[in-house]
Amino acid sequence: MTANWWQGGLCALDTETTSVDIESARVVQIAFAIIRPAAAKQQDRVTIRTALIDPGVPVPAEASAVHGLTDDRLRVEGGKPAEVLDLYLGDVALAIVAGLPLVAMNAVFDLSILDREARRNGLPTITERLDGKPLAPVIDPLVIDTHVVAKRRRVSPTQGARQLKTLCQVWGVGWDDDMAHAAEYDAMQAARVVWRLCEKNPAIGAMSPMELHTKQVMWRAQQQVSFADWLVAKGEDTSGVDPAWPLRPFPEAVLDGR
Repeated sequence: MTANWWQGGLCALDTETTSVDIESARVVQIAFAIIRPAAAKQQDRVTIRTALIDPGVPVPAEASAVHGLTDDRLRVEGGKPAEVLDLYLGDVALAIVAGLPLVAMNAVFDLSILDREARRNGLPTITERLDGKPLAPVIDPLVIDTHVVAKRRRVSPTQGARQLKTLCQVWGVGWDDDMAHAAEYDAMQAARVVWRLCEKNPAIGAMSPMELHTKQVMWRAQQQVSFADWLVAKGEDTSGVDPAWPLRPFPEAVLDGR
């Protein structure tokens, strides 16, 4: 019997950044994994690489509080943005061209930030490296989880309903607070959540990666409309709501103030 795609090879990506603003954030850590569950040898089943980056700008205290990466450490251990990003963007593009589904939690965040960082550093973007192939299939556990469970209460005042920790707990993956918010750990946990989502939701697990990618484009747009409606009902601004997925279009004026 042929295994489902999610039981075969896939890749996973995660970044840690200086902020949550897609247009201005700098990457301070990146991890990329190739996962081959069916490989004959245990050591060949996961290949993961991670790197620190000195962003050349101060890391805000609130960002350091999340991922633990400080200016002092990044100056000593971090590589130059252009050199590190060129290597990792190339790896991601090669995996997509080879047909591996790309797992990323809240993919539009990581992929859009990497797009902006490539432009900022004079590098080809992931999209430009794909030889005309679309940036697909991308598999986003955040989008899929929100589709499967439309409403979920916050776990606590400090733990949201859709953060990676919550998804890991809900779908039986487990979570280690001491390891969390390191790009390597978060990338692997996102892949494990996808595995569980597909296993426990047969209709999703039976889709091909490209079918699921197409569905996520639609689901994300619907989710953002619902989010905008919720903001309107609260009398809050909706200008930051964007249905684009898995990549937010690049506003040409962004680099004017780099």
